[in-house]
Amino acid sequence: MKQLSIIVVVVFLLGVGALFTLSPRATQRLQSSFLGLISPFLKTGSTLQRQFVGFREGLKTLDELERDDQVLRVELKELKATNQMLRDLEVENNRLRRALGYRERSVFKLVPARIVARDAATWWSTVKIDKGFEDGIEPDMPVLTEDGLVGKTTTVSKNMSTILLIADENCKVAAMIEGSREQGIVKGTRTSSNTMPEITLNFLSKNADLKSGQKVYSSGVGGVFPSGVYIGQVKEFKAHPLNGQATLVPAVDLTTIEDVFVVGKK
Repeated sequence: MKQLSIIVVVVFLLGVGALFTLSPRATQRLQSSFLGLISPFLKTGSTLQRQFVGFREGLKTLDELERDDQVLRVELKELKATNQMLRDLEVENNRLRRALGYRERSVFKLVPARIVARDAATWWSTVKIDKGFEDGIEPDMPVLTEDGLVGKTTTVSKNMSTILLIADENCKVAAMIEGSREQGIVKGTRTSSNTMPEITLNFLSKNADLKSGQKVYSSGVGGVFPSGVYIGQVKEFKAHPLNGQATLVPAVDLTTIEDVFVVGKK
């Protein structure tokens, strides 16, 4: 090991001595050759350094990353809201298509109207629509949707009318039951609660053999409501000493109605 060290030192000293004995031109050629040998390594090192510096400069700080994350969260919420709006528009479009199709198929003259006001104190009794006598609306005209009967008009002004809903006890509809000879009067019940009043079919025979799910339609008796308008389904039948009574599930969800049709005169 010591001999190898001595040899290395001797060779180094000889090399240094040889450099001092060389002419300036030979020294310059030697330096040029040495630089030519090591220049690829110098270039590689410079490129790596530039890449490292660029990578380090490209890294964002923690604050910048948090700001970007917050922006992305806001944009995501906006996209979700927009998506929900588009879904609502799709539902609205489908609902209007159904209503338009019903209007085209109906044998009645239908005047389309939109519910514009509803009082919490009379939530289950009345609503107001945006059509009045200027649109041919008169009192005691039936009101329905593509799903079934809603009620009838009462007070009518120039551009607005009040609708008495079938859930109100004063809105009485002569009705018949599908698959049966039974007929009666459909009416709502008075209530002071926030729940929907019970809608009943009264004056049935106490021996009426009614089943849950049987459909109830207007009979046309009385002249206000035309025959064949769907009112709802039998939920339960009860026999009383003098007659029978059936509770109904209304065809129209009175809590969510927005658009209706008024049955006008031909």
